[in-house]
Amino acid sequence: MLRAILAGLAIIAIIAPAAAAPKGKARPPSVIDVSNERTVALKAFSLLTMGPNGKAVAKLTKPLAAGGKTRIRLASKACEYIARWEFEDAGDEAQVNLCSDPKIVLTD
Repeated sequence: MLRAILAGLAIIAIIAPAAAAPKGKARPPSVIDVSNERTVALKAFSLLTMGPNGKAVAKLTKPLAAGGKTRIRLASKACEYIARWEFEDAGDEAQVNLCSDPKIVLTD
């Protein structure tokens, strides 16, 4: 019985540090997912690099219907961007970190 307990502790000692080890730094994605969860079509969407003269590095090639999803390839390897979007009824922009989550979900 003592052997079984010691064997169990040895397995826990081997597994626990590996499970607790922090993951490496998140990498910039090459592709992102964009979801339109609104009831109106998404007419335009683009990602701009940070800074006063932001350069477009990705954009929607055609309107995205209500409830639709698409994938967009990025032409840059960064984490922080400005996302701009325009629906049939409104538009806006926000800063996004795509290294922490390569998905953009647009909702009401």
